[in-house]
Amino acid sequence: MKKTSVIIGGTKGIGSVISKSLKKRGDLTFIISRNKLDNKNFFKCDINSNLELSILKKKIGNKKIDNLIFSQRYRGAYPEKDFELQLNATNKVIKILKKNLSKNSSIVILSSIATTTILHDQNEIYHYTRSALEGLVKYYACTLGKMGVRVNCIQPSKLIKPENKKYFLKKKNIDRKILEKITPLKRMGKSEDIANLTLFLTSDASSFITGTIIPVDGGLRLLSQESIYRIIMNKK
Repeated sequence: MKKTSVIIGGTKGIGSVISKSLKKRGDLTFIISRNKLDNKNFFKCDINSNLELSILKKKIGNKKIDNLIFSQRYRGAYPEKDFELQLNATNKVIKILKKNLSKNSSIVILSSIATTTILHDQNEIYHYTRSALEGLVKYYACTLGKMGVRVNCIQPSKLIKPENKKYFLKKKNIDRKILEKITPLKRMGKSEDIANLTLFLTSDASSFITGTIIPVDGGLRLLSQESIYRIIMNKK
Protein backbone atom coordinates (compact mmCIF):
# COMPACT_ATOMS: atom_id res chain seq x y z
CA MET A 1 0.00 0.00 0.00
CA LYS A 2 1.35 3.42 -0.99
CA LYS A 3 2.53 5.54 1.96
CA THR A 4 2.02 9.27 2.34
CA SER A 5 5.21 11.01 3.42
CA VAL A 6 5.62 14.66 4.41
CA ILE A 7 9.12 16.12 4.50
CA ILE A 8 9.96 19.46 6.08
CA GLY A 9 12.83 21.16 4.24
CA GLY A 10 12.91 18.86 1.24
CA THR A 11 14.07 21.35 -1.40
CA LYS A 12 17.81 21.51 -0.66
CA GLY A 13 20.72 19.45 0.62
CA ILE A 14 20.07 16.14 2.35
CA GLY A 15 16.33 16.85 2.39
CA SER A 16 16.14 16.94 -1.41
CA VAL A 17 17.92 13.58 -1.64
CA ILE A 18 15.55 12.05 0.94
CA SER A 19 12.56 13.44 -0.95
CA LYS A 20 13.73 11.85 -4.22
CA SER A 21 14.33 8.52 -2.45
CA LEU A 22 10.82 8.51 -0.98
CA LYS A 23 9.32 9.23 -4.40
CA LYS A 24 11.42 6.48 -5.97
CA ARG A 25 10.06 4.03 -3.37
CA GLY A 26 6.58 4.98 -4.51
CA ASP A 27 5.51 7.21 -1.61
CA LEU A 28 3.07 10.03 -2.21
CA THR A 29 5.52 12.69 -1.08
CA PHE A 30 4.64 16.21 0.04
CA ILE A 31 7.34 18.84 0.61
CA ILE A 32 6.98 21.73 3.05
CA SER A 33 9.54 24.53 2.76
CA ARG A 34 10.06 28.28 2.71
CA ASN A 35 11.77 27.90 -0.66
CA LYS A 36 9.47 27.81 -3.67
CA LEU A 37 9.38 24.59 -5.65
CA ASP A 38 7.55 23.87 -8.89
CA ASN A 39 5.75 20.78 -7.66
CA LYS A 40 2.02 20.09 -7.25
CA ASN A 41 2.74 18.35 -3.92
CA PHE A 42 4.58 21.35 -2.49
CA PHE A 43 3.37 23.57 0.36
CA LYS A 44 5.18 26.88 0.84
CA CYS A 45 5.30 27.48 4.58
CA ASP A 46 7.61 29.09 7.10
CA ILE A 47 7.18 26.68 10.03
CA ASN A 48 8.38 29.43 12.38
CA SER A 49 5.19 31.36 11.61
CA ASN A 50 2.06 30.44 13.59
CA LEU A 51 -0.09 32.05 10.90
CA GLU A 52 1.48 30.04 8.08
CA LEU A 53 1.25 26.85 10.14
CA SER A 54 -2.47 27.38 10.68
CA ILE A 55 -2.93 27.89 6.92
CA LEU A 56 -0.91 24.73 6.29
CA LYS A 57 -3.11 22.76 8.68
CA LYS A 58 -6.22 23.90 6.80
CA LYS A 59 -4.68 22.83 3.49
CA ILE A 60 -3.78 19.39 4.83
CA GLY A 61 -7.17 19.01 6.52
CA ASN A 62 -7.83 15.44 7.67
CA LYS A 63 -5.39 13.77 5.27
CA LYS A 64 -3.56 10.87 6.89
CA ILE A 65 0.24 11.02 7.12
CA ASP A 66 2.30 7.83 7.34
CA ASN A 67 5.73 9.45 7.60
CA LEU A 68 6.79 12.87 8.86
CA ILE A 69 10.43 13.78 8.24
CA PHE A 70 12.25 16.87 9.51
CA SER A 71 15.35 17.93 7.55
CA GLN A 72 15.02 21.72 7.72
CA ARG A 73 18.06 23.87 8.34
CA TYR A 74 18.47 27.57 8.98
CA ARG A 75 20.79 29.22 6.44
CA GLY A 76 21.07 32.85 7.44
CA ALA A 77 22.98 35.56 9.25
CA TYR A 78 21.17 35.22 12.60
CA PRO A 79 22.24 31.96 14.31
CA GLU A 80 19.78 32.44 17.18
CA LYS A 81 16.98 31.72 14.67
CA ASP A 82 18.40 28.22 14.27
CA PHE A 83 17.02 27.36 17.73
CA GLU A 84 13.54 28.50 16.72
CA LEU A 85 13.57 26.62 13.42
CA GLN A 86 15.10 23.37 14.63
CA LEU A 87 13.51 22.95 18.05
CA ASN A 88 10.45 25.12 18.62
CA ALA A 89 9.13 24.88 15.06
CA THR A 90 9.63 21.08 15.00
CA ASN A 91 7.63 20.81 18.21
CA LYS A 92 4.85 23.02 16.79
CA VAL A 93 4.56 20.96 13.60
CA ILE A 94 4.32 17.68 15.54
CA LYS A 95 1.61 19.14 17.77
CA ILE A 96 -0.38 20.47 14.81
CA LEU A 97 -0.09 17.32 12.68
CA LYS A 98 -0.12 14.52 15.27
CA LYS A 99 -3.84 13.88 14.75
CA ASN A 100 -3.09 13.35 11.06
CA LEU A 101 -0.57 10.62 11.82
CA SER A 102 -1.81 7.15 10.93
CA LYS A 103 -1.40 4.16 13.22
CA ASN A 104 2.09 2.65 12.82
CA SER A 105 3.39 5.90 11.32
CA SER A 106 6.94 7.18 11.67
CA ILE A 107 8.57 10.49 12.55
CA VAL A 108 12.24 10.92 11.59
CA ILE A 109 14.22 13.95 12.75
CA LEU A 110 17.69 14.88 11.47
CA SER A 111 20.05 16.09 14.17
CA SER A 112 23.87 16.16 14.09
CA ILE A 113 26.95 14.51 15.59
CA ALA A 114 27.36 17.91 17.30
CA THR A 115 25.41 16.39 20.20
CA THR A 116 28.30 14.05 21.02
CA THR A 117 31.31 16.02 19.80
CA ILE A 118 32.26 19.63 19.12
CA LEU A 119 32.23 20.93 15.56
CA HIS A 120 34.62 23.86 15.29
CA ASP A 121 32.79 25.38 12.34
CA GLN A 122 29.53 25.67 14.32
CA ASN A 123 28.57 27.93 17.24
CA GLU A 124 27.14 27.11 20.66
CA ILE A 125 23.53 27.61 19.50
CA TYR A 126 23.95 24.92 16.86
CA HIS A 127 25.28 22.46 19.47
CA TYR A 128 22.74 22.92 22.26
CA THR A 129 19.85 23.08 19.80
CA ARG A 130 20.66 19.61 18.43
CA SER A 131 21.01 18.21 21.95
CA ALA A 132 17.59 19.61 22.89
CA LEU A 133 16.15 18.22 19.65
CA GLU A 134 17.22 14.71 20.63
CA GLY A 135 15.48 15.19 23.98
CA LEU A 136 12.33 16.03 22.01
CA VAL A 137 12.73 12.79 20.04
CA LYS A 138 12.79 10.73 23.25
CA TYR A 139 9.81 12.62 24.70
CA TYR A 140 7.60 12.03 21.66
CA ALA A 141 8.77 8.42 21.30
CA CYS A 142 7.25 7.81 24.74
CA THR A 143 4.13 9.96 24.49
CA LEU A 144 3.14 9.03 20.92
CA GLY A 145 3.91 5.35 21.32
CA LYS A 146 0.36 4.61 22.49
CA MET A 147 -0.81 5.84 19.07
CA GLY A 148 1.55 3.41 17.35
CA VAL A 149 3.77 6.29 16.23
CA ARG A 150 7.53 5.71 16.14
CA VAL A 151 9.96 8.62 16.59
CA ASN A 152 13.64 8.28 15.72
CA CYS A 153 16.62 10.52 15.08
CA ILE A 154 19.52 10.43 12.61
CA GLN A 155 22.89 12.04 13.41
CA PRO A 156 24.70 12.81 10.14
CA SER A 157 28.44 13.47 10.22
CA LYS A 158 30.43 15.44 7.63
CA LEU A 159 28.86 14.38 4.34
CA ILE A 160 29.19 14.84 0.62
CA LYS A 161 25.97 16.74 -0.11
CA PRO A 162 24.54 18.39 -3.24
CA GLU A 163 25.78 21.81 -2.08
CA ASN A 164 29.42 20.73 -1.46
CA LYS A 165 29.74 17.93 -4.01
CA LYS A 166 31.92 19.87 -6.45
CA TYR A 167 34.35 20.80 -3.65
CA PHE A 168 34.78 17.36 -2.08
CA LEU A 169 34.91 15.44 -5.38
CA LYS A 170 37.88 17.39 -6.72
CA LYS A 171 40.61 14.89 -7.58
CA LYS A 172 43.18 16.12 -5.05
CA ASN A 173 40.86 17.42 -2.31
CA ILE A 174 42.95 17.18 0.88
CA ASP A 175 39.96 17.48 3.23
CA ARG A 176 38.28 14.46 1.67
CA LYS A 177 41.51 12.46 1.69
CA ILE A 178 42.06 13.11 5.43
CA LEU A 179 38.45 12.25 6.31
CA GLU A 180 38.65 9.05 4.26
CA LYS A 181 41.92 8.14 5.95
CA ILE A 182 40.72 8.51 9.55
CA THR A 183 37.24 7.03 9.06
CA PRO A 184 37.11 3.26 9.82
CA LEU A 185 35.08 2.60 6.65
CA LYS A 186 37.64 4.60 4.64
CA ARG A 187 35.21 6.85 2.80
CA MET A 188 33.15 9.95 3.36
CA GLY A 189 29.46 9.65 3.96
CA LYS A 190 26.95 10.72 1.32
CA SER A 191 23.46 12.17 1.48
CA GLU A 192 22.26 8.84 0.08
CA ASP A 193 23.44 7.14 3.30
CA ILE A 194 21.03 9.33 5.26
CA ALA A 195 18.27 8.77 2.72
CA ASN A 196 18.70 4.98 2.91
CA LEU A 197 18.43 5.01 6.71
CA THR A 198 15.35 7.24 6.44
CA LEU A 199 13.77 4.72 4.06
CA PHE A 200 14.37 1.98 6.64
CA LEU A 201 13.01 4.00 9.57
CA THR A 202 9.88 4.85 7.57
CA SER A 203 9.28 1.24 6.53
CA ASP A 204 7.47 -1.61 8.26
CA ALA A 205 10.87 -3.26 8.78
CA SER A 206 11.49 -0.79 11.66
CA SER A 207 8.08 -1.30 13.31
CA PHE A 208 9.60 -2.03 16.76
CA ILE A 209 12.24 0.71 16.75
CA THR A 210 11.53 4.02 18.48
CA GLY A 211 13.40 6.61 20.53
CA THR A 212 16.73 5.75 18.90
CA ILE A 213 19.50 8.20 18.02
CA ILE A 214 21.47 6.71 15.13
CA PRO A 215 24.87 8.16 14.14
CA VAL A 216 25.87 7.89 10.48
CA ASP A 217 29.60 8.57 10.59
CA GLY A 218 31.38 5.49 9.24
CA GLY A 219 32.57 4.65 12.77
CA LEU A 220 34.55 7.86 13.25
CA ARG A 221 33.03 8.48 16.71
CA LEU A 222 34.77 5.30 17.96
CA LEU A 223 38.27 6.69 17.58
CA SER A 224 40.19 8.49 20.31
CA GLN A 225 42.23 11.63 19.69
CA GLU A 226 45.40 9.53 19.87
CA SER A 227 44.06 7.03 17.34
CA ILE A 228 43.21 9.78 14.85
CA TYR A 229 46.67 11.31 15.30
CA ARG A 230 48.38 7.96 14.70
CA ILE A 231 46.33 7.28 11.57
CA ILE A 232 47.13 10.70 10.09
CA MET A 233 50.84 10.37 10.94
CA ASN A 234 50.98 6.74 9.72
CA LYS A 235 52.11 5.53 13.14
CA LYS A 236 51.31 2.02 14.36
